[in-house]
Amino acid sequence: MELPAWNIESEYPSIDSVEFTTDESKVLEYLAQLKTLRADHNQALEKGDETDKLLAGLQSACLIEEEFSILYGNLRTYLHCQSSNDTTLQDSKAKSSVLKKTGSDFMQQLSPFHLFLTKASDEFFQKFIAHPKLKPSSFFWRMKRENKAILLSEKEESLLIALSPSGFTAWSELYDNLGGTMRVEIEKEGKPQTIGLSEAHALTRGADATLRKSAWQGIQKAWKTHAESAAGILNSLAGWRLETLEKRSHTKKIDHLYWPLWDSRIEKATLNAMMTAVERNKADIQQAAFLMAKFHGQKQLHPWDLLAPAPLKTKSPPTDFKAAAQMIKKSFQTVDQSFGDFVDTMVDNNWIETRVLPNKKTGGYCTGFAKSRTPRIFMTYMGSTQDISTLAHEIGHAYHSWVMRDLPEAEQEYPMTLAETASIFAETVMGDALLAQAKTKEEILEFGWADLEGSVSLLLNISARYEFESKFYEKRKERALSVEELSQLMDEAWAKWYGPTLTENDKMFWAHKLHFAIAGTSFYNFPYIFGYLFSLSIYARREEYGADFMKKYIEILRDTGRMTAEELVQKHLGEDIRRPEFWQKSIDVVKQKIKHFEKALS
Repeated sequence: MELPAWNIESEYPSIDSVEFTTDESKVLEYLAQLKTLRADHNQALEKGDETDKLLAGLQSACLIEEEFSILYGNLRTYLHCQSSNDTTLQDSKAKSSVLKKTGSDFMQQLSPFHLFLTKASDEFFQKFIAHPKLKPSSFFWRMKRENKAILLSEKEESLLIALSPSGFTAWSELYDNLGGTMRVEIEKEGKPQTIGLSEAHALTRGADATLRKSAWQGIQKAWKTHAESAAGILNSLAGWRLETLEKRSHTKKIDHLYWPLWDSRIEKATLNAMMTAVERNKADIQQAAFLMAKFHGQKQLHPWDLLAPAPLKTKSPPTDFKAAAQMIKKSFQTVDQSFGDFVDTMVDNNWIETRVLPNKKTGGYCTGFAKSRTPRIFMTYMGSTQDISTLAHEIGHAYHSWVMRDLPEAEQEYPMTLAETASIFAETVMGDALLAQAKTKEEILEFGWADLEGSVSLLLNISARYEFESKFYEKRKERALSVEELSQLMDEAWAKWYGPTLTENDKMFWAHKLHFAIAGTSFYNFPYIFGYLFSLSIYARREEYGADFMKKYIEILRDTGRMTAEELVQKHLGEDIRRPEFWQKSIDVVKQKIKHFEKALS
């Protein structure tokens, strides 16, 4: 099928273009300005003098930071987009390496300013934030000042920043390079074929059961060849995090969940309440997996069937991309016309990358260019129902940033928990709209399948990931874990959450799921559960809000960058997410969807 490629050239025609080199030069100018500012105020920063002169210097530093961040982020996004499509591009890798060094140098110069502001008295800080251009960053600084007790010295903080590009983040890049160049052996129509890893993952979401199995087994075999490297990457990332946490625990003890919770802007009580509610309903959610197996004509699911489309008697051909986009558009229009029109905005502007390419990175994501404030979507599209769902998911992310594009830069940074709320909301809208239009039993089963698969993926699989990572970090405190030990931990996590629903557990999931190897975020899992259940809570209020529903939804999205999750839900829904009862109401909706499918299947 004809697949669209994204247009990133609207930002920069190439890394050698005048546009790219001009912004690169400006970034270096901002670095030079910050160095001069640092030299002028270094003595006051070291002494901790809260003078008016230093106040002006701090304000100038943060204004320079904002300008730097926009251009630096724009350049980094462009290079990331290039390397996502082809992980072997050496020019992009080289330029990215140079740019990361610039970013590291900038943050080292900025670190003393940030440290001072984090520790400053409330009276001095209020003077700082009174600057009209800095007021929008009030929430950012409120959150940052919560970390006073775990700060290191200025020299230690700068050292961590300096070492990170060649140490911590380098492990994540190694994983991406491995995955991008990895080759998977499969059998298609009785003939052996060699394909890229991203294409192999796409095949595990296809309708052909034989091909799914072949692709899944090929992925397993490919990663087993590189299992020692994968284990080394996970152990090194976790080791770095744990060592820095230990160093930061000089005043109060913090654990491996400290930063994931802080980044997600939720309290530990919220996480515990949510996971408690999910675990209480585990057996009911497992029924969704049993129903999926039953529809496949099996007693248990094979692991390569977990992302498969509904096994209908009448096999549908892969859905053309344009048809998929129209399907999503019409579904979104059932909620609001502008929501549906946004799909055309993404497609017409060529902001979506979908091609099947040999050296393409696996997975899908939504990113954006800070300079133009325009989103981009990355995925590999092969026409499966799971691909359509992924497309809707990523468009949900893009819509989130789109409705915030007029806000100050400081108010546009939202946490993963609330980011996943927007994306899973979009999936839910599409699924419900299709189900509402279903006329035949086969259509009801086909569209209801997404509800089953969603509950299994987001409540069982994500919970298993959280279980694995929690146990992994506990054990990693003592020593690095071997390939066999990592596989055993994953086996145990899957056994706990999937129970007897599978023919076998995916013991190598720790290696081939890229989320575990992302340097910027640990515990890249529980925010999906949050997003899934919170989005259902919002969606359930459609009738209550009536014609004002979309207005209310956009208000929620626009507040995601300026308050914690607890504050957001209290403000807009009047509920306390620290209580399991909040989450139970959404899980009850999931259970009703499972029962609805069971009734249709009988």
